[in-house]
Amino acid sequence: MDETEQREIEERLKDRIAAYHEAALLFTAVTAGLPDLLKAEPRTPEALASDLGLAAGPMRRFLRGLVAMRLCEERDDGRFALTPAAECLTYGHPSNLSEKAFVVVGQYWMPWMSMMYALRTGEPSLPFALNKTAADWRGAKSDEGRFLFRYVAKEELANPGGVQEALGDVADSAVIASIGGGYGAWLAGVLERDPALKGIVFDAPPVLDDAMRLFDVLEFADRIEFLPGDARDEVPPGADIYVLKSVLQQHGDKDAAAILENCHRAMAAGARLVIYERLMPEDPNEDPEAIMTDLHMMAITGGKTRTLAEMETLISDAGLRVAGHRNTANGMTALDVRTL
Repeated sequence: MDETEQREIEERLKDRIAAYHEAALLFTAVTAGLPDLLKAEPRTPEALASDLGLAAGPMRRFLRGLVAMRLCEERDDGRFALTPAAECLTYGHPSNLSEKAFVVVGQYWMPWMSMMYALRTGEPSLPFALNKTAADWRGAKSDEGRFLFRYVAKEELANPGGVQEALGDVADSAVIASIGGGYGAWLAGVLERDPALKGIVFDAPPVLDDAMRLFDVLEFADRIEFLPGDARDEVPPGADIYVLKSVLQQHGDKDAAAILENCHRAMAAGARLVIYERLMPEDPNEDPEAIMTDLHMMAITGGKTRTLAEMETLISDAGLRVAGHRNTANGMTALDVRTL
């Protein structure tokens, strides 16, 4: 490595280390609801502080930080206004940046900072860092879970092509089930292609409450059956295509095996199971994002990113077979799984 390359690496690391400044400012702004307040009308720091029960002096200094990030502008009359670019942080905007800031900075930061716990114990660091399990964190009436699933749903609605590519050809009048995948918002893009298609969203009851509201707004609720449950315990029958989207990677081998076995039990003759997630290549350095996904699972859920061979072993042990697989344009892999 020459001196120029060494300097480039050091400068990149300095930028990454210092990025916590803007990440923390963004998280605080979103948590306080500042983008929506400033979009409604420009306000002085004193007015904002009064509305939020905060101190005016620190508020002025904080807003200037948002000005430095080009999210706000300070006007001659002392009021601060939201910039057009920052409207992506307001409620109801199709962008998922506000949800991402809340989830990544507010929830993922501490488990990642506590990675040493995972290295010492082999257990995920989220319970150690946040004093709650991943199930509690995403569970009933959890604001954290709602932000997470809203973030994922917006991502799926904005980029539906990957799942559609993974599904391939879908027969007329097929029933397609999202198993343990949150709101299953990707179903909207699939159902839009053919009015004869129907869907199932299977997840925990609190997740379904919000999923119903989402699909009601999207005007697909009448074509979807919302079924409560946990894929580790059971999977509902009745679908022609079952989809596990980024589900198995969230679990260790024991729970992943149980989910596959339950899918097998639910599948009628001729049914398909599509497993859609990022796989670890045989040479991990070929896909740095797969490595980071694997580390994320290690810290958050205790799951892992698996190689194709590891996935095939899990699938075979569940009495299923891989009929084929394809890499999609976004770096994910779709495995077409059938009964023996």
